Amino acid sequence: MSRKLSVIHNTTLSYLGQAYALLVGILIMPFYLGHLGAEVYGLIGFYTVMQSWLQLLDVGLSASLVRQIAHHQSLAEQGQRSGGWLMRSFEIIFLPMTLGTLLAVYLGSPWLAEHWLNAQALDTRTLVNCIVLMGAMVGLRLYATLYKSGLQGLEMHAWLNLANVFIATLRYFGGLFLVAFVSQQALVFFEFQLAVAIIETLIFATKAYARLPAPSLWSGFNKALVRPIIPFAASISFTSVLWIVLTQLDKMLLSEQLLLTEYGYFSLVALMTNGILMLINPLVQTLLPRMTVLKAEGRDQDMLQLYLAASRFTCTFLFPLAAVMAVHSGDLLYAWSGDREAADWGDPILFWYALGAAIMAASAFQYHLQYAHGRIRLHVWYSLVSALITVPTMAAAIYYQGALGAAVAWFALRLVSFALWPQVVHRSLAPNIHQPWLSDILRISFFTVVGLGISQPLYRAVAGGGRLSIILGLGLCGLLTLALVVASYKPMVTRLLLLLSKPSVGR
Repeated sequence: MSRKLSVIHNTTLSYLGQAYALLVGILIMPFYLGHLGAEVYGLIGFYTVMQSWLQLLDVGLSASLVRQIAHHQSLAEQGQRSGGWLMRSFEIIFLPMTLGTLLAVYLGSPWLAEHWLNAQALDTRTLVNCIVLMGAMVGLRLYATLYKSGLQGLEMHAWLNLANVFIATLRYFGGLFLVAFVSQQALVFFEFQLAVAIIETLIFATKAYARLPAPSLWSGFNKALVRPIIPFAASISFTSVLWIVLTQLDKMLLSEQLLLTEYGYFSLVALMTNGILMLINPLVQTLLPRMTVLKAEGRDQDMLQLYLAASRFTCTFLFPLAAVMAVHSGDLLYAWSGDREAADWGDPILFWYALGAAIMAASAFQYHLQYAHGRIRLHVWYSLVSALITVPTMAAAIYYQGALGAAVAWFALRLVSFALWPQVVHRSLAPNIHQPWLSDILRISFFTVVGLGISQPLYRAVAGGGRLSIILGLGLCGLLTLALVVASYKPMVTRLLLLLSKPSVGR
């Protein structure tokens, strides 16, 4: 029973914490657009992209730390001391990378300001100073992620979520108060965000040091603890590079191609698209270890049923959500941001990105199946081939058609991959599940389209010209579509919770 409560409790905590941070960001960001203007908002979007790319400096060490500290905890006090020394070793590894990042961003900031970002209202000096602050925030984020990883290894989910809620509140609501009542200057905004990043790092560092103390204050690098982790970290790093290419290449190329004002509008689209992908993260955090345990215990059938149920559960909610976002993309952007120009610009862009994001979220489950089997070679090859196809395709699409070309190309690549790749993975690892999996996908897609068709008259009747009426109409449209999809397979939620809660043989 305790195992059941643990799995469901941790999943619920993860959903609540991440949902809060996601919703707060989505709600507050349009106010940033209104107070700061599209160019500064575009600069915030550029920081998000820079952060994604520079997180590659982590080279898989944080993910490795979670795994190793969880393993060391079985050794009681000795394990805690080993975990603390391992964290200290990673701190030492991160130091030259962080300093190198700061130096590179500092030296490259004039070129980025003058030749990469296409600003019209912001002066070059302001852009340079903001970019330097971005580099400092990325360096702090590397260490904050390291400390959070150590605490994740200790399974401190409740404390982590409370801390994340506090940081998200400070970052977004504090930022909103700043731009609404204190200053609308770009440099002041990024100075505030740097202060929040310092507070975040100190909070997680203090807790990590308390729970994972090193053997002594002056403990240095421990080669014996780090050496066994290198192969795992290298494989994680390689796939992370490919993942960043697949998900962030368009955003990086468009930051140079578009005017900074237009990039601000694109950042609104990217934020909504990223929200779709982030919705599956809490489920994944519970799903991966459970599938791995079931496979290790030889309960292959239970593992496959969990895989199918989780995929069905995710698609049931994401497909209607993405479809409503796509079909009503212009109205959604206007109701959210209150900026008609941003809504008109982003309307055709969000249509394709929303659909592609839902497909990418559904595609992630093929990786989960490989992870549970401990056979990720297929995933490595898939990521490599995808990157080799994505880079020239996306570059050409953006060069000739700009943001709309990027959106269409991104959707087309996701759709072709989703049509071909799951069958390859299923045939290799579980040949008997492809047919029920495909049946679920087709059923959910069909009833999503039917639900959208049925709900259109209701939407037109409810949604007028006002933002609140549009939001109400979109909510009713989404709920009706979701209800129809759920009604097409009633045992879905019950079965998923049962499979997630099923205790391990040895516990």
